[in-house]
Amino acid sequence: MSGPIYLSMEKKLTEGLKPEKLEIVNESHLHAHHAPMKGVTSKETHFRVYVVSDQFEGKNLMQRHRMIYSLLNDELAEGLHALALKTKTPKEVQVE
Repeated sequence: MSGPIYLSMEKKLTEGLKPEKLEIVNESHLHAHHAPMKGVTSKETHFRVYVVSDQFEGKNLMQRHRMIYSLLNDELAEGLHALALKTKTPKEVQVE
């Protein structure tokens, strides 16, 4: 089941990046026992995101990540604690 942060992330990344591929995986349960997560009630704190988008063309890794952080600024302010990002262009995926 997808929670409100997941759904908001999916909507913003889809609208902002027009991805060919978007995978969002909630990994919060893997981090619930960590000290900084003690007392946090949200089940949506840690996500792994894989995005393939033309929007990344000509951008380095840091610029790509900043694009995503900018799109998810509200979620980061509301309790999203960590993102593991993998960002590729369609051309980069073809080479793999």
